[in-house]
Amino acid sequence: MKNTCQISSYLATLDCFGKIGQVHSVFQHSFNLIINEHLLHVSDTEDFLSSFGIRITTESFEAVKPFCHQGNVVKLTPDSMVFYSQKGTKKIKFSSVDSVPLELSTIFFNSTVLRTMIAELENFQLQPQLGLIIEEKESAFFEFLMRPNLDSEVWNQLTTYFVGRGQGLTPSGDDLLMGYLFVLISYQLPEANQLITALASKTDRTTIVSQNYLEAMIAGFASSPFVELQQKMNQAASEAELAQALQRILSIGETSGKDTAYGILLGLNAVKNK
Repeated sequence: MKNTCQISSYLATLDCFGKIGQVHSVFQHSFNLIINEHLLHVSDTEDFLSSFGIRITTESFEAVKPFCHQGNVVKLTPDSMVFYSQKGTKKIKFSSVDSVPLELSTIFFNSTVLRTMIAELENFQLQPQLGLIIEEKESAFFEFLMRPNLDSEVWNQLTTYFVGRGQGLTPSGDDLLMGYLFVLISYQLPEANQLITALASKTDRTTIVSQNYLEAMIAGFASSPFVELQQKMNQAASEAELAQALQRILSIGETSGKDTAYGILLGLNAVKNK
């Protein structure tokens, strides 16, 4: 069987960020490599591809995992990875490296889809489940996000407050802004540029993982569940299909999915109020 891999279209090649890096973090079915402050998320998961992701076969993943310990050196070429560890050296060479399109496109407005999405998300009663404590300041920012304008000062204050706020590899404030920006980019709201400008100067205030996700989103790329949701919205999919696509978002991480989904809900309300 051919040993192929798939990469996000955000990545021009496997070695687009550099040829020498390190293992940053290791999980059950994935690991992150760090090359010149950029992350590559390597996984054997079939139903998820990160915006900065590489999907390899389960056989390849199991073969290299014993050589993946935090800090170990890795060398990348356009069609291979070489891992260096105390156990020795392990190389995997790919017969092909296939690009998976993860660019965000424009969603054509459909009032039925919009109402369905808002109703589905409201049914989850997300606000009490967020990884943020909701008090007066948060509530005021949420109100602004549902009725946004082009006031750059407010966007600056809002991003200063939310970026890096909360716990985890991707703090809750970042996840909320990710979900919200996803909607603004998808519907081409002019406020998307205000948010992008405000965010771009603050991504270094959060975790390296969240920073990479935010920078990919700013560049117009998102992980596969976002792209799948966008496709369903553009196809005017059934209520059940939209609910299933939303569930894929909600299932991300401990609270990340809920925080992201709430950001999507705020964004959809912004579209409705426009």
